[in-house]
Amino acid sequence: MSDLEGRSKPSTIESDVYDKDIVALRYSEIPSNQQMRVDFDTRTDGQAVYMGWAARGLSESDTGWLLHYLEYDGNNAFIKRTIAIDSWDNRKTSASYA
Repeated sequence: MSDLEGRSKPSTIESDVYDKDIVALRYSEIPSNQQMRVDFDTRTDGQAVYMGWAARGLSESDTGWLLHYLEYDGNNAFIKRTIAIDSWDNRKTSASYA
């Protein structure tokens, strides 16, 4: 009996998306009906500092954007991502990232 089996045997799809190495399900995110914005701030190396996603049609001043703030170390290597829910316009000034 497989260690994935419980009361019922997992379907083929469930078995295909389960990754035993990380003990988790794999999935692909396919955003639909969303817009995305990217801000490189003062970086000139092509790496984003702020990224945001919102429902299509939501204005940049409306709250409801999922914001990501990306941090880099002294060697320009990505080291941390924090998130906030706010407006795109507030991403640098008043959004509270955690």
